Amino acid sequence: MTQVEVKEKNKKLEEDLKSHGCHYGRAKRFTHSSMKQFLLKFEKRGNLEFFNLNKTIEGLNSASNYIVELIKEQKLILFVGAKPAAEKAVEKIAKEFNMPYLNYKWVGGFLTNFQTIKTRIEYFKSLLQKEESGEIEEYPPADKKRLLRELDKMKKVYSGVKELDRIPDAIFIIDLKYPPHNTARNEAIKMNLPIIAICGSDNDTRGVKIVIPANDKAPSSINFLIDYLINKIKEKLQAQNG
Repeated sequence: MTQVEVKEKNKKLEEDLKSHGCHYGRAKRFTHSSMKQFLLKFEKRGNLEFFNLNKTIEGLNSASNYIVELIKEQKLILFVGAKPAAEKAVEKIAKEFNMPYLNYKWVGGFLTNFQTIKTRIEYFKSLLQKEESGEIEEYPPADKKRLLRELDKMKKVYSGVKELDRIPDAIFIIDLKYPPHNTARNEAIKMNLPIIAICGSDNDTRGVKIVIPANDKAPSSINFLIDYLINKIKEKLQAQNG
């Protein structure tokens, strides 16, 4: 691809990013110092931050290249988006590449106390087996009701990680400012796991390997970014496989 073609392609991508609201940051009073390098610098820019979309495109390309590398090496990436605006997008990209995900809540200690978490996952799988086999129907009514209620809660939390039997090799997070996600980031740092993150202007990016600077609050922005990554990753994997 020639430089002119690359320029035109990026120009089209910038237009698409804008049309989906990916360029919007938060009000200036929320800006984190680590994000300033990714923002446009206007003398008179009002109260709202705007992303430099060239930096967003760089982040998307770096993230897609790195995820392709991890996939080729058969590494596991844990996708995290445990808030309403991100839950569908996180499930979509994780399932596309057969990766684990958490999109209902972040379980404290998921990374730093994984052996305990693993026992919960095994217990969840045992309950699923009892449900599928009909064994759970043979329990006394009170026990059956309790187990089904417990199983329903566990499905929301653990369905995306039920096949995970070890600590993942990397973690992908949408919106580090969201308190549970900040906990996930801190656990990943303690475990020396690489972090890829879609980061709004209020995010603290310290410890993050790859930053995708963009609107991490709006579903339209998140969905577009995730769809772009899915397509880019598939394209690169196909190219490498010939």
